[in-house]
Amino acid sequence: MATKRIIPCLDIKDGMTVKGVNFENLKEVGDPVEMAVGYCRQMADELVFLDIAATVEGRKTFIDLVKRLAANIDLPFTVGGGIATVEDAGLLLEAGASKVSINSAAVNNPQFINNLAAKYGSKCVVAAIDAKEIDGVWKVTTHSGNKVTDKELFSWAKEVEERGAGEILFTSMNHDGTKAGYPCEVYKKLSQTVNIPIIASGGAGCMNDIVEVLSDKGGADAALAASVFHFGDVKIPELKKVLRNNDIPVRMIDINAVDFNKNGDSLVPVIIQDNYSLKVLMLGYMNKEALARTLKENRVTFYSRTKKRLWTKGETSGNFLNVCDMYLDCDNDAILVKVEAEGPVCHTGSVSCFNTEDTEGFIRTLQQVIEKRKIKRPEGSYTVKLFDKGVNKIAQKVGEEAVETVIEAIDCNDQRLIYEASDLIYHLLVLLSHKEMSISDLEKELYRRHR
Repeated sequence: MATKRIIPCLDIKDGMTVKGVNFENLKEVGDPVEMAVGYCRQMADELVFLDIAATVEGRKTFIDLVKRLAANIDLPFTVGGGIATVEDAGLLLEAGASKVSINSAAVNNPQFINNLAAKYGSKCVVAAIDAKEIDGVWKVTTHSGNKVTDKELFSWAKEVEERGAGEILFTSMNHDGTKAGYPCEVYKKLSQTVNIPIIASGGAGCMNDIVEVLSDKGGADAALAASVFHFGDVKIPELKKVLRNNDIPVRMIDINAVDFNKNGDSLVPVIIQDNYSLKVLMLGYMNKEALARTLKENRVTFYSRTKKRLWTKGETSGNFLNVCDMYLDCDNDAILVKVEAEGPVCHTGSVSCFNTEDTEGFIRTLQQVIEKRKIKRPEGSYTVKLFDKGVNKIAQKVGEEAVETVIEAIDCNDQRLIYEASDLIYHLLVLLSHKEMSISDLEKELYRRHR
């Protein structure tokens, strides 16, 4: 599972951060640059700045603000509000923004998404979708939720993905600013509809609301909120601890806590581990710049001691290492990075640079495959058919495979024993997944007994 992101949102008017309910009854909260620096220290993963004035004069003020933000913070940040042309987006990206968020202009002219993605790449395009539930149907809205369109949420989400958006920022206008929680069932369906990340927005009132929407119950890839962060109702470091305790992976490393000078070479060793199989894949080194880029892009970048430069793993082979989680050791001078690898890691073509069997840890990889089948539900999949038949059928299959395993063990047929035991493990993993459990739950129980 990829690392979940925590994203404070700052609404900007006349150069200041403001907050209200559904963009009404606005009051000033603070200076956006000062607040952004504070959120960096709290280990926010990204920031979003929305220009809610978006007049011609307001645009000039906002671009100046984006330049100040880029000069003062290391986090990736998205900007939005009134972006109507590729040129508008270009000015903000050139000023230092990482991504742009587009909404009304995309609804009015869907080709705008294609044009923007073609010019700057999908990774820079966030499709913001505001929708309101009306008579049981989620209808896309514009103008801060005041204008209802003829577009339906899920079909529009699929369209923006096909047109090149890299992410979707979905705000429930029924929940925005109310602190009543996110509509998790809608986010779950949305995550099953598209294959790009979903950012949940609108409704966070407490820590548990964020935990729910980032869990399997909500399925969102990131949680965006404003009031609960601005006014201290939820503190990001505490939130991340709670998320981790709920087995929701989050970035927990503070770049300023890393001791890069312990060995006098400004480098720290970095161990790369597969997030699913737990196999150790390789060892590399990072300086502060390499770590900052890794955190920003969510792909592993090392400092190459032979090339004397930053080196993104996969930049020539395409075998990138996507970051799932990071840990700093007890002496603050070594880093463990859990990754999802896009292909072999070793230059020899092996999964690992170490002399280990590629099959080691495959049960955890299989668990991840089963989870993906449950979410994506590909046609013709035996796993999907099991999920469709329900817990009774899955449990029955576990019982059948257990009996067959026992029979082969008693008959001393070792080859058949391995075959039937493999069937047993597979069906047990499906059963655990159906019950929203995993190998980790078994390990925790066995560890509790061991202690």
